[in-house]
Amino acid sequence: MREPILIYGAGGLGKEVLSLVRALDHFQPIGFIDDGVRKGTVVKGLKVLGGVDFLNSYSPPVNMVLAVGDPSTKAMLVKMVDPSRVYFPVLIHPSVIIQEEGAVSIAGGTIISAGCILTTDISIGAHVLINLNTTIGHDTTIGDFSSIMPGTNVAGGVKIEMGVLVGSGTNIMNGINVGTFSKIGMGSVVIHDVAQETTVAGVPAKKLV
Repeated sequence: MREPILIYGAGGLGKEVLSLVRALDHFQPIGFIDDGVRKGTVVKGLKVLGGVDFLNSYSPPVNMVLAVGDPSTKAMLVKMVDPSRVYFPVLIHPSVIIQEEGAVSIAGGTIISAGCILTTDISIGAHVLINLNTTIGHDTTIGDFSSIMPGTNVAGGVKIEMGVLVGSGTNIMNGINVGTFSKIGMGSVVIHDVAQETTVAGVPAKKLV
């Protein structure tokens, strides 16, 4: 029997996460939660049931996933949710390749989308989004709430700290450290460490003034 699951976020990413959930055997999507969309709105055949207040009164306790790209918003939402009423499972699309499953740790609430490849000795925090066709190399760590957008290549020995947003098509070279709540523009090539709360972009990536 499939476990019920709610999806927070009824936008484009929410549609993609719904598609991922429907590709799994374990979960049955039962509705969207979204504070910015009118209750009763139907998205891809699924209703918006309400916002966080509705969620915190929902009975019984239920699984939920955050279909939200912005790391700061994810961190805020987790603080607003009653942890006794909501569980955050890991969602991994069936097409994902985890080269050595026993050597890859993944914390709750993380989403790994179709076409991703993870090799070995990788640690991924909670509520991380690894979006379509991303590769993660050996000995890499990714901190809580980070979002890695489609087509990103992360080389070996990279440390991506908490709350980082990595734009689509980015390449991060070996041994790079990316500081907390920093942002990397799409299509960048990162060859130097990125300081915390800094935005970089370009080839090679440089700090934006």
